[in-house]
Amino acid sequence: MNFIRQIERIKKMHKLICGEKTGSPLTFAKRLCLSRSQFYNELDLIKELDAPIKYCKKRETFYYETPFELILIFSLKTIKDDESKEIFGGSNFRPSLLDGTLISLL
Repeated sequence: MNFIRQIERIKKMHKLICGEKTGSPLTFAKRLCLSRSQFYNELDLIKELDAPIKYCKKRETFYYETPFELILIFSLKTIKDDESKEIFGGSNFRPSLLDGTLISLL
């Protein structure tokens, strides 16, 4: 359920950024129970959604440069055995075993 935790964390980040009550990057990371590098990874994820995030050193807070609304919607469904045959995967599988050799596909 890491995905759900990540979505909830991003929602919390958005709320704090909207309220301009984040504190310094280190304070913000601690509030989210993340390391500084993990925090910046999450922040980059929000920025990839075209969020106009800026940081003010004087006020020690992140903020949105222009109004920004973040709506995250996800759906979770349990897949039954007979339904699993209808799912198509990608080519980005983790370690595979081919002829007794461990191969990691990129």
